[in-house]
Amino acid sequence: MRIISNIVFLILLISSTLQAQQFSISADKDSMLIGDHISLTLKLQLEKGSEGFFPVFKDSIGKLELIEIMPIDTQAEYLEQKIIGSIFEEGSYTFTQIPAIVVAANGQQDTLYGNDIMVKVHTVEVDTTQAFKDIKTFKTPPFPWKYFLTIAGIVLLILALIAGLIIAYLVKEKKLVLFKEKPKTALDYYNEALKKLDILEKQKLWQNNQFKEYYLNLSEILRTYMEGRWGFKALESTTDEIKASLIEQKIEHKIVVEVLSQSDLAKFAKFKPLGEDNTRMMLLAKNFILSTEPKTEEKQDV
Repeated sequence: MRIISNIVFLILLISSTLQAQQFSISADKDSMLIGDHISLTLKLQLEKGSEGFFPVFKDSIGKLELIEIMPIDTQAEYLEQKIIGSIFEEGSYTFTQIPAIVVAANGQQDTLYGNDIMVKVHTVEVDTTQAFKDIKTFKTPPFPWKYFLTIAGIVLLILALIAGLIIAYLVKEKKLVLFKEKPKTALDYYNEALKKLDILEKQKLWQNNQFKEYYLNLSEILRTYMEGRWGFKALESTTDEIKASLIEQKIEHKIVVEVLSQSDLAKFAKFKPLGEDNTRMMLLAKNFILSTEPKTEEKQDV
């Protein structure tokens, strides 16, 4: 009885070991067209503490030309690897004797062989009962107008934006004049000066102790008028220089020089004239403008 028990135990041990270290190979198909892909899956079951190794595949396994070899999936109980390949010859093929190595926990090494895999490779059947057809002539695809117009529109829009930015910069820097203003006449400067004096008078600046602002504006109105009317740089000149320019052009200067001198005092010496003096300066400024009203022959472009 003891001998029988030992035999049974040995049979069960061998059976358990074989089951724990089984090497199987499977394919995703058993029939394929020439050049089609086929996937082989190698799976090696491992017992606790043992290690397994698959063969290192290079370019082919028999007639199977390898396309891609996947990384080995390593788990505690098994190893698994997928191989993708293709066959380019018609026929039936058997893949056999693919080995795997197992190293037990005690260091003992063993070689296992996977099961056989059979694959049938065939070509596309040609119906010879049908007449052969001529090769179709090559057709030129239609021009993609929609795509072309879209790209052209985007390019033109970008160019227009760039051109607009360049023009805006040149205009801002006064390097480009888009619209040439009509030259002012003597009459334009005359009417403009009288209008500005009326506006200044209504602002009542000196009545609110804003003497400096009042005389700055008064002086600027007169200087702008003289510069536009007679062409000398009155805005950049001193009162004495303006006096000299008026004398040179034989223009009555006493009234305007008095106003400009009073303005100089208010601007630079913080002089505060009396109320009647401020009113009088406004009257003198208006009288100067009125006394130089352009004649008929002057009411043309300056």
